[in-house]
Amino acid sequence: MDRLSELLGQAVQFVYTCWDRIVLNGYIDRLQRPENLIYFFHEIVGVACIEPSVLEQRTNAYKTWVRRMADEYAIPVLPAPSGVRKEEVVEPYYRRLRQRQGVACVLTSLEQGRTFVSYPLHRKPPSGDGNYRLIKACRKRFLHYYWYVLDPVMGPMSIRVATYFPFNVTCYLNGHSFVAQDLTRVGTGFRKADNAFVGVADVDALQAAANRLSATILERRCSYWVHRLVPVFSPAEQAALAPGYRYSMAQMELATDVLFKRSAPLQAMFRRACELGVLLGGAQRTTHLFGRRIDRHYNGKLQTVLDQRETGHPVLRWYYQTSFTKQYTRGDRQSDRILRAETCSNDTRHFGVGRRLDNLPSLHEKLAATNDRTLALQADLLASTVDTGQLAALAQPTFVGQRRVPGLKLHDDRLIRVLESLLHPGDFLADWTTPELHTRVLARHRLNADDYRLSQLRYDLSKLRAKGLVERLDRSRRYRLTPLGLKLGVLFVKLHTRLLGPLISIATTSVRHDMRPSSNSVDRAFDQIDAALDHLSATLGLTRAA
Repeated sequence: MDRLSELLGQAVQFVYTCWDRIVLNGYIDRLQRPENLIYFFHEIVGVACIEPSVLEQRTNAYKTWVRRMADEYAIPVLPAPSGVRKEEVVEPYYRRLRQRQGVACVLTSLEQGRTFVSYPLHRKPPSGDGNYRLIKACRKRFLHYYWYVLDPVMGPMSIRVATYFPFNVTCYLNGHSFVAQDLTRVGTGFRKADNAFVGVADVDALQAAANRLSATILERRCSYWVHRLVPVFSPAEQAALAPGYRYSMAQMELATDVLFKRSAPLQAMFRRACELGVLLGGAQRTTHLFGRRIDRHYNGKLQTVLDQRETGHPVLRWYYQTSFTKQYTRGDRQSDRILRAETCSNDTRHFGVGRRLDNLPSLHEKLAATNDRTLALQADLLASTVDTGQLAALAQPTFVGQRRVPGLKLHDDRLIRVLESLLHPGDFLADWTTPELHTRVLARHRLNADDYRLSQLRYDLSKLRAKGLVERLDRSRRYRLTPLGLKLGVLFVKLHTRLLGPLISIATTSVRHDMRPSSNSVDRAFDQIDAALDHLSATLGLTRAA
């Protein structure tokens, strides 16, 4: 991020890093293997034969409890619609809560989940035990409940509960919602657009709130709701299964948001970032981003992809196995002013970190480093190719009081003649009046007063003054070039007269330039420029014109 700040620091308003999407798997450690299930029912529950009906009883009891809860507290229970995001369906029910803690609604869905099956042996066991059943772990398609709740600490969150034994859960949370709740609690003003902060009264307070989201808070809030929404074990069974549900990290997204003051520099930068990022992707660069090494045992995805180009909001992704880092722009309805670098871990082991929730600080460090390397890579690529808006700003009109002054056009011959006269060693004037400069311009370019009137010169000078290239000396009628005017004047004149003109002649000549022999040193120099431009176009991924 330091490299990007150096390149675009004046265009950036603030930067923060925050957990985004968080998905945790909850499970009872002592009920995950067949031998655990056998011990639980034989020794704790006191059931000698674990038939399918024994497992089905637990499922039916939980479904009955859910129906009773829904009726008692008027909780809507709806089937999850296909082809529609669940968040869009539940939004009206969240509004009904009016910022009060509670359950907004429940969605039902038939999904694959982990459970156990019980079946008899084909022949009687050697022991002759008639209650002997074979217990096997498997994955089956069965009913799941999605509980959408409003938590006072985490904000909106949801918990998916499997209705089959051993009642595993999945918790869906969002770090930005936690930060919004925390900032509200301490009284720090902010403005949030969708899932990003576009304004905040105290940037340090924003980052401090993001840093406060810990494994302890996540586990405490998940356990709070799981204890209330999954009451399938008696107190005696809970004591035997202590410590109860444990949580592991299934999917974790860490986002670094760079908020720009205006959208124009960001759009120009990200457009070039997409072009250069895809062109300069590949295994070596991708492994550098993730800080991982590739050896002969590696077997997974390793590529750079540009998604959603047709929508006008492209997403640049780098994949490492099933995890990835992505970069895209987002913001409010008025403009996209946020550059987001986001790393998604679908398996923490891709980053050399264990899955247990207590490894959250280590994973945060790894993902934050990946985000930083992504932004640093883009800064290195863009250091000499990005237009941060100054060129477009020169061409835009400027308002001086109530007067609208047109912008500067690089193809304006009158403007180039004025700058060339001011910068020519033989004609250069430290300071001048408009009649003096008018006389010099006419003499240097062999013009008469009708070809270039004094009023036209004053109009051209008003544009230079509006852009800060010319300044007036105190209250006199004399003027001079500013340091910025001197630099840009030299650049404009050289580009127009010494480079662009001859190069356009080369490009539009009826004889192909690459087939014409170089007759002198000037032609040979332009040949070298032409070849260098071809090489630059190829490097930037541009289609060669000639």
